[in-house]
Amino acid sequence: MNQGRALDKSTKIAIIGGGIGGLVAGIALQKAGFSPTIYERAPEFGEVGAGISMSPNATLGLQSLGFGAYLDSNANEPLEQRLYHGETGELLKTFDRRDCRQTYKAAYCQLHRADLLNMLIGAFGRSNCAMDHVLAAIDSRKDGVTLTFEDGGTAEADVAIAADGLRSIVRDSLFDSNPPEFSGHVAWRALVPAEKLGPKSVERLNINHLGTGRNIVSYPVRGTELVNIVALTKAEDWAEESWNAKAEKSELAAHYEGWTDYVMELLEAIPGDALYRWGLFIREPLENWVSGRTALLGDAAHPMLPYMGQGASCAIEDGVILGRAFAVAETPGQALKIYAESRIERASLLQSESNLGGDRLQAIDPYAFRDTPIKNEDALGIFAYDPATVPLIK
Repeated sequence: MNQGRALDKSTKIAIIGGGIGGLVAGIALQKAGFSPTIYERAPEFGEVGAGISMSPNATLGLQSLGFGAYLDSNANEPLEQRLYHGETGELLKTFDRRDCRQTYKAAYCQLHRADLLNMLIGAFGRSNCAMDHVLAAIDSRKDGVTLTFEDGGTAEADVAIAADGLRSIVRDSLFDSNPPEFSGHVAWRALVPAEKLGPKSVERLNINHLGTGRNIVSYPVRGTELVNIVALTKAEDWAEESWNAKAEKSELAAHYEGWTDYVMELLEAIPGDALYRWGLFIREPLENWVSGRTALLGDAAHPMLPYMGQGASCAIEDGVILGRAFAVAETPGQALKIYAESRIERASLLQSESNLGGDRLQAIDPYAFRDTPIKNEDALGIFAYDPATVPLIK
């Protein structure tokens, strides 16, 4: 372990969590010349049955790490995002995405989450991942970090990056933070074989049907092989032991009774064992992400509701900025400081606006989206952020 104050390529960096944020951080650190290790709680990386959309700010980050060609070959680029009235089927508003590459120098991408993860795992290297390592405790000091795992094993590092998600053990251990709270929002997801649906479902579109208190989104992934469905509803509480549980189609259909034929076709096409439901939890923004030689990243730092589609995008931004910070810093402490100070304002904005987005989307009559200006990603300028070139705060 690097006992001195200097930051060099032998600095031992531990990343806790092998999700999108942890993997992007690891790849960005490798690009900067370091050799981080990811400690992942799962025994193996598994198939993730969900789609994911990434706006140009995230795509720019992935392009900077060398994944532009992969995304060009494997991601769909929606020509439009369309908002429809859920009950009448009326088109309320259209957002043109044809000019994303020209305007932002990157595409708006939709793809299978498993494909994205497999791309990242392949680039980072499975041999650099310590699987089946469930973190039990962390000791973060001014000169290094000790990780203790549930099996009694330990690991020493000069720096730790906590990408261990919403229920981060590191955040709970090192930061003065209240536990997650149920937001009142519930998400349902499924992947449907496109052959079970009509041609509209596989057009190059992101289709969102809106109603007071609920909405449902669909878009194709893996070309026109699958259609990703995400439904968002409300509930007063969340009593499931699991945050992510199998659900019955009848439960979801009850929220959308009387909606347009397109929505009914989506729900009917969901395979009987393919519907999942999870409660959406929130945490308050943190003013500081660094404790000793440990920093938070992704949902561990800034979990957000999915109403602006920025959760994974924000984690990708974090990872790219982290690699850049370590590339220019002289000490581990300075690297973590540059990373956190360069990210907190941006991430807190995305977190707060995403959390407000659910109420904007679901709390008003859908016709308001046709008749009044919308405070969305375009209005907020979210897409214009490039994590590969934005100035670092030193």
